[in-house]
Amino acid sequence: MDILIDEHIPFLAESLQKSEEQGFHLKRFQGRTLTRDALDNCIALCVRSTTRVNAALLQGSPVRFVGTATSGSEHIDADFLREAGILFRDARGCNANSVAEYVVFSMLLWAEQRGLMTEKQPLRGKTLGLIGYGHIGKRVAALALNLGMRVLVSDPPLLQSGGLLGRWVQNTSLDNLLSEANVVTNHVPYTTQTKHATAGMFDDKALAQLRKKTLFIHASRGGIVAESALLKILEERDITAVVDVWQDEPLINSTLAKHCLLATPHIAGYSFEGKIHGSMIMARELERFASNILGKSLMIDWSVFEQALAPENHIAIDFADHHLLLEQLRVSRNLESDTALLRASLNDHDPAEAFDRLRKTYPKKREIIL
Repeated sequence: MDILIDEHIPFLAESLQKSEEQGFHLKRFQGRTLTRDALDNCIALCVRSTTRVNAALLQGSPVRFVGTATSGSEHIDADFLREAGILFRDARGCNANSVAEYVVFSMLLWAEQRGLMTEKQPLRGKTLGLIGYGHIGKRVAALALNLGMRVLVSDPPLLQSGGLLGRWVQNTSLDNLLSEANVVTNHVPYTTQTKHATAGMFDDKALAQLRKKTLFIHASRGGIVAESALLKILEERDITAVVDVWQDEPLINSTLAKHCLLATPHIAGYSFEGKIHGSMIMARELERFASNILGKSLMIDWSVFEQALAPENHIAIDFADHHLLLEQLRVSRNLESDTALLRASLNDHDPAEAFDRLRKTYPKKREIIL
């Protein structure tokens, strides 16, 4: 029985080495190149966002488990998996802190660009508008509150389901949020099939409501923002944008990338810790699958993850000193360098391949806000 694992899921295969003694065979594959032929003996498949998992890939295969080591699952045809009786698990929340750090860095860089760093706490008193209050949204809100910001939240599906917001954040409508916030960031899934569809939710009408000098951060899923509308508002008004996710990845909107304060290759959640947490969730779900569905005990060496996550050094974080925090994040995350590399890749003879290469070769970057 084969377990196929994307080559960019770190340490998962290493943690499962002993499972080969139990009759499992571990195979690595490259995300975008996986084909149906490779699945002839595959019982479990672990992917990242570059692999489209649907009927075309899995029809007639022996696959009984699909896991994605990512927080998002738009690349998975969950309806097909459910109808086919294939167990599906994601790694929701694994990279929440990584994305939250990305948002914090973006806000601090924006404050510097705006000449606000004459104050020790330039973000204190500013209003953050947060669309989506899931794993990532909650973490972003917590860090913004630590920075002294006011936090507005718009998440109608959460409220309709009876979910609660934290006591220090305020619920509001999307229209009110867009018109009041100094910084707007969205952390919602991409969906077209519910009354709360997010596909194209940031169109001309929505973006027109942004205040002058607003920072707009897009680090959720491509297609939630109408890129032509965002580009138009950046060209016509005093709005600043940070974009990490793109509508037609890996072939991205090069003109938009050149107009952004930060333009990065879908790496907001690519911290070392975020990747390892995703791998750990996959290991746990594979263990449950083997036990509950196959009736087998899957041997996992958890020390592999423990050793990987051992801190390399301790950095003291002081939320009262926004200048110091910006410099610390410049060292640990270095998103300005990521932006320069992405823009340079736009001149490559194959920009789409260059985009994938930036992600494939992304350096090890550790989280510092823990």
